[in-house]
Amino acid sequence: MLSARDALVRREQFALSGDFYVPAGELHALVGRNGAGKTTWLLLLAGRIDPSAGEVLCSGAPVRPPRVAYLPARAEDAVLGARRLLEVELTLGVQGDMQDPGKRLEALERQLDLPLERTGGHGELFMRALLGLMAMEPYALLLDEPTSRLGPTARRSVYRALTRLRDAGLAVVTATHDPELARLADRLWLVDAGTIREVSLEGAVACGAMRAPEIGGAFLGSVPLDADASGALRRILRP
Repeated sequence: MLSARDALVRREQFALSGDFYVPAGELHALVGRNGAGKTTWLLLLAGRIDPSAGEVLCSGAPVRPPRVAYLPARAEDAVLGARRLLEVELTLGVQGDMQDPGKRLEALERQLDLPLERTGGHGELFMRALLGLMAMEPYALLLDEPTSRLGPTARRSVYRALTRLRDAGLAVVTATHDPELARLADRLWLVDAGTIREVSLEGAVACGAMRAPEIGGAFLGSVPLDADASGALRRILRP
């Protein structure tokens, strides 16, 4: 489990506080307006910034890489190599891991059901960065707006990869404005007015963190909804 207990982040004119937890095998989404502090909260969970108060733990121990992996909004900021194999090879080399990088890459591509490698594009940069992080075998994966720069085909690959990681037992947290990714999450957390708290889909739309038309479009796909989600959507979109 990845958790923040009585955590507080304080900067010059900004403060964000709250309790947070995501068990292994769950995908949670942070939602909120631009500037609310979603990225700050991810950086706190990733151990990139220290809490002003409280504590952040992963499986009962202080957060540190490779225990917790973080993928920023610009995937190119996390990429080490020019190809997928080189990315995995460099990651393993940094860790002093002597396993065969080719076999590790094949296993990861198969596990995540990734498309074939391409020569460029934001989608390929994301896949390359994700493979490098997963080669570290983290307990938790944090992603900042992973689908914001991707086209429909690449987004579907991301949805598939993240749900497979969740189903394999990883704790996955993503900040997002993507309604389809929010729909796939096991739990939503609203970052708003300096706090973080659990929120329903209906609550996220009501406070302006997500827009009803976007949610409606996401739910018109081929994946069936459970009764609770269907009811929430009807209430949100009711004239």
